[in-house]
This record gives sequence, structure tokens and C-alpha cells, in this order.
Amino acid sequence: MFRVVRRIWGINLLVLMLACQFRTSVRQMHKEFKGQQTQPAIVDINVQGHRLRYVVVNKGPTPKPVVVFVHGAPGSSDNYFQYMRESKLVDNYTLISIDRIGYGYSGFGKSETSIANQAASLLPVLKRYRNHYPLILVGHSYGGPIIAKAAANYPELVDGLILLAPAIDPDHEKEVKVAWLGHHAPFRWLVPRSWRVSADEKITHVSELRKIENIWSGLRIPILYIQGDKDSLVPYDNIHFAEKMISDKYLTTISIPGEDHFIPWSQRPLITQSIIAMITQMMEDKSSDSSGK
Repeated sequence: MFRVVRRIWGINLLVLMLACQFRTSVRQMHKEFKGQQTQPAIVDINVQGHRLRYVVVNKGPTPKPVVVFVHGAPGSSDNYFQYMRESKLVDNYTLISIDRIGYGYSGFGKSETSIANQAASLLPVLKRYRNHYPLILVGHSYGGPIIAKAAANYPELVDGLILLAPAIDPDHEKEVKVAWLGHHAPFRWLVPRSWRVSADEKITHVSELRKIENIWSGLRIPILYIQGDKDSLVPYDNIHFAEKMISDKYLTTISIPGEDHFIPWSQRPLITQSIIAMITQMMEDKSSDSSGK
């Protein structure tokens, strides 16, 4: 009887671990895009000794504005597939969703806790699309400071940021005790690999945020910050950090009453419209500048 119970428990644990890996196979991805006129393409490149994978949806050969999505922890490129099926976006923009290093199919399970290195891993993608205008980055949670660091490092390549409940304030970084399990032996082996990477990032997040505290005041591009006031994972005080550190000439904030941390899924219409509005304004400003010369 014990053998049967142990076998069932082992099977259930394996199923649970596979379900919690937060990555979508190529076959499953194509199922998600079944019936879509524009199908995704997968691109694998080598960055910093890691394989970096990103998914692209690009309708037609004409260069279009670019939206690059960067997920949180844990997560993967599939966090944004719903946006990459949205006709309002697909018809007008090149859409890119990245598997951050350690997640999805980008060195899966191998942690890269440096925000600077995570930001640097985006450089080949930004260079590839440097002739498209505008190019904006969208980052959720842990992806927020990463895209901000990328914008600070490569101002000539990034034209705007949309920060979705970003974890950016080192003084209000919430302690998640379960991260200890994923970070330390002997419990580490029990945790799905995506959670181990997430735990490693969580343990080092405050020190990493301290390293980039000087970038915020230097950002000179449009930045939209969106967060719910009932966010239990990233404290709402992060919005005040943004207001303190970023010039109000460039920062716009949207506070959503009663909303939690998972706004990429629950607030898709708002975020979709925000992407469109930012790019539309940039295009109008560029047209106005050109006509004024």
C-alpha cells in the first residue's frame, strides 16, 4: 500500500512541477495562435553565453513601431500571448515577447540575478529593430526595473516605457518567505526550476535595486506607470517612488482602485489602449517635428 501511495504522490508531484514551470512548448504555442492570420515566429540567439529566445508577431514586411514585452518572476514570453493575438496591436505593430534569462527557453533554470545583465540581454533585440520607430518596452513586476535599466543604458534605442506594477523601490520590497525554500538546500530540489530562479532573484532584488537607484532621474522618455492599489505582491508605495524619482515631465501614472498585481491579464483592454495611445502620440509628435522643419 505504501508503495502505491508513494508512486501516486511521485506522479502528482511530477505533474505539479511540470505545470508550474511557466513555459509553453512550441506545439502549445501554435495551438494558442490557431486560427490567427499572423503566426508567431521563434528566434533563438546567443547572449552572454546564454541562449535567449523571443517570440515575434509581425504582419507584413513594412517596418512598423515595435512593442517589446518583458515578463516578471516567474513567467515567460507566453505571459503576453494574449496581446500578440490582439488585432488592434497585430495589425499595426511588430510585437516581441522575450523569455528572460533563466525562464522559458532562455537558459531555463539557470539564474541571472543581475538586473544590469538582464537588461543587457535585451540589447541584440533592440539593435535588430533600431530602425523602427517608435520602440517601446513593456515590463511587468520584476520586468519593470529591467526595462528601465535597458532604457538608461541604451537611450538611443528605447523611445518609451510602460511599467506594469513594477518592483522598483528597494525600501518597499516585500519579503516573500517561500522564496527561502527555493533558494536554499535541501528544499531547493523540491521546487520547480522556474520558481528556483524566481527565488534567487527575490533574495537579491533589494541589493540589485540599490545598484540602479541612480538611473531614474536620468530617464528622458515617456514613461507610463500602472498599478492597482490592492497589490499584495508589489507594495503600492512603489508608485510614490516613481513619482519621487522620475521627472513629472516624462511620468504618467494610472492607479486602479481595487486591483491586484496581475494587471497584464485583468486589465488587458486598458493596457492595450495605453500602448496604442503612447505610440500614436509619439508618431504625431514626430510628424509635427518633421513638418515644422
